[in-house]
Amino acid sequence: MDYELFKEIVNECSEYGPRSFSLHLFGEPLLYPFILESIAYIKERNKKHTILLTTNGGLLNKFADDILRLRVDRVIWSYRANNFNNKTLRLLKKIGLIRLLIEETPKEEFEKWSKFPRVEVKHLHSYGGSIDVSKWQVPELPERYPCYHLWLAPAVRWNGEIVECCNLAKSGENVLGKYRETNLKEVWSGDGISELRKSHMKGIYPGACNNCTSWQAYPSIFFRSQCLAA
Repeated sequence: MDYELFKEIVNECSEYGPRSFSLHLFGEPLLYPFILESIAYIKERNKKHTILLTTNGGLLNKFADDILRLRVDRVIWSYRANNFNNKTLRLLKKIGLIRLLIEETPKEEFEKWSKFPRVEVKHLHSYGGSIDVSKWQVPELPERYPCYHLWLAPAVRWNGEIVECCNLAKSGENVLGKYRETNLKEVWSGDGISELRKSHMKGIYPGACNNCTSWQAYPSIFFRSQCLAA
């Protein structure tokens, strides 16, 4: 993402009070040339903003000290084989969450990483239908519920496309608006997202939602305010 665009988005979000920023969206955040500047800028705008980094861990050895210095609130490491140094291990123990995918994590690694303070074990999901998970036989839940992303988790792609959640990979698809042509407040209170919410409340899951299994990977956090917002 263009760094000036990034700052514009942070500036708008900061108008609405403390926000949570998840820096990933189908990319390794530690490869972003302005990642340290971006983290610092978020915290400068509001010290109560929280920052979540989801990473494959490949560059954690390089950035461990900076991540702690800049007060990142949580690092989710999605398990990939890595040779972590002592600084990274301390980082993971202090603010890390170890994410172990049942379908992909070697059995011996479960025992090794289960000793850490925060461990999340979950099934792989389809990212809006873009990944075929049928070969893993991920179990289905008995009942589907409205997805929390539509109320809590707008996402902005690298090129400014605003979409309803972080599970939509393909640029040009499911676009609710484009930043600079509109803004997050307008999109998040607009007709497009409102219609999606109403559909979910009726048990209808259109578009990418129809083939998405993300809802199976998380417990339901459906709550009354979703009914009111719809």
